[in-house]
Amino acid sequence: MSLSVSVVIPAWNAGGTIGKCLDSIEKQTVPPDEVIVVDDGSSDNTSGIAGSHNLEVLSTDGRKGPAAARNMGASAARGDILLFLDADVIVPPDLIEKIESHFADNSIWAVQTVYTPVCPAENAVSRYQNYYYYYSLNRMPQGSTATFATWCSAVRKDRFLEIGGFNVRIPEPTVEDEELGYTITEKGGIIILDKTIQVTHLASYSFSQFTSRRIRMARAQAKSGWRQIKSRLLARYINVRESGTHHSRWVVLSILLVLFAQLLGLYGLFSGTAAAMISAGILLVLSLICHCSFLVQSRKDLGKKITGIFVLLTVYDMAVLGWGIVQGSLQYGFGKKY
Repeated sequence: MSLSVSVVIPAWNAGGTIGKCLDSIEKQTVPPDEVIVVDDGSSDNTSGIAGSHNLEVLSTDGRKGPAAARNMGASAARGDILLFLDADVIVPPDLIEKIESHFADNSIWAVQTVYTPVCPAENAVSRYQNYYYYYSLNRMPQGSTATFATWCSAVRKDRFLEIGGFNVRIPEPTVEDEELGYTITEKGGIIILDKTIQVTHLASYSFSQFTSRRIRMARAQAKSGWRQIKSRLLARYINVRESGTHHSRWVVLSILLVLFAQLLGLYGLFSGTAAAMISAGILLVLSLICHCSFLVQSRKDLGKKITGIFVLLTVYDMAVLGWGIVQGSLQYGFGKKY
């Protein structure tokens, strides 16, 4: 028996991208059974653009966050399969048929896709961020995963409702989708990673936007890990044993090395100790060695000119993530658990 597919798109001030996203859905070789856009308190013309595409537009009546918006769309959906999309992606024309083919196997709970390695934005931080996520998932084996990232992912509606949907206590777009993926796998469900399904990310970040986004993500991931340390969710973020997530143990090690390098560098700077400064430099070099595969592959995929700026951005990114983890852990310790 064929399964029906409902596309659910949460949108907040997405007027610049949602039209292109919806255009790509309309070009599907196999159309979805319905498309639902949930306007999460936008102050721009997001709702109007969505409405012009002759689809259902719901409103959260004020910004509630993507978890609540997706849950609202899921509750209204009539399909057997919920296909969650971000409002800033363009999907390939065979998306629906590929998604449907996976769910022909009744043991499959969910399907995860990846970004394309190249994004339309031309500035370095946007290209780095896009490639970081592409590489993080693409390095994983094709097949079963614990990752559920809602730029483009699908799940059986009955299973989604059974596990309670997204955690609405997480108000920002951070770890609400990651936690859902971990819940699925802990319940014995199978998430299939299909690297042949690649969606184009339209987002463009300034340097300050990139910084604030990364520190926000790191804070949320730290709190998420501490909240469920007894169920070993923290182990998935640390990922020493490669537990099926897109988080790399080498990235974790690099973050620690950069943190210690900063502390040693500060000590050396204020104390005038040359050995501390040299040690800090060695730690930074070791941190970059942790990213050798990432840097080599990005050179192959994006060209030689990108290598220098990616080296600098990698070290900066690890520093930002490190202090975000420290900040999130301290906040959690003082009672701010979300």
